[in-house]
Amino acid sequence: MHYPRIYPIHDYALTIEFSNLINEASHQQVMQLKREMEDNPFSGYVESVPAYSSLTVYFTAPATAERVMQEMQSRMKSSNTSAVHTASRKIEIPVCYDSSFAIDLEAVMESTGLDHEAIVQMHTANEFNVYMIGFLPGFAYMGTLPAALETARKKTPSTKIPPGSVAIAGKQTGIYPAASPGGWNVIGRTPVRMFDPERPPYSYLQAGDRVQFNPISLSAYESLL
Repeated sequence: MHYPRIYPIHDYALTIEFSNLINEASHQQVMQLKREMEDNPFSGYVESVPAYSSLTVYFTAPATAERVMQEMQSRMKSSNTSAVHTASRKIEIPVCYDSSFAIDLEAVMESTGLDHEAIVQMHTANEFNVYMIGFLPGFAYMGTLPAALETARKKTPSTKIPPGSVAIAGKQTGIYPAASPGGWNVIGRTPVRMFDPERPPYSYLQAGDRVQFNPISLSAYESLL
């Protein structure tokens, strides 16, 4: 399949897809185009919503899907759409990996063959890219986990995961912003509030951010509440 490809998803939205893979190179292209749209909006532009390797552009009249598709094609030809690194925020998030919070630790240890210390070390050793916000308001999909830490989702999802739970699944990690059912493996918890409907921009993390997890003790966690 030829990439990038542009296609409408309804009368007032279309998607520009750069690849069908989850990788930082494609996501850099997504974020580069998003910033271009925000800096130079066309008439009728509403917003751009990034995903792993695609950007969905929403618009209203006087724009039409045909006109916006032509606009996108023109911009793609006239600008550099290669994976150029764009500026991003680096955010450090404290996480308590105490066993009282790491409710799926045993399952992760069994799946990976790693002990508790190694799991924490791998999860805190590198920065993670925020690919997109979804599932719940403020839920950030981040990657990429070290291969040795990759763990399949639960066969039976938990019915209620506490807010602030830090979890892993496949190549990704994320933080549950609110109490919710979920199938990711919980390995810790953060005292940081991931979503606040009364404080713009509401979501603590945004697509394109770089996240570093810092391990903290149980007492330190409690002091930050």
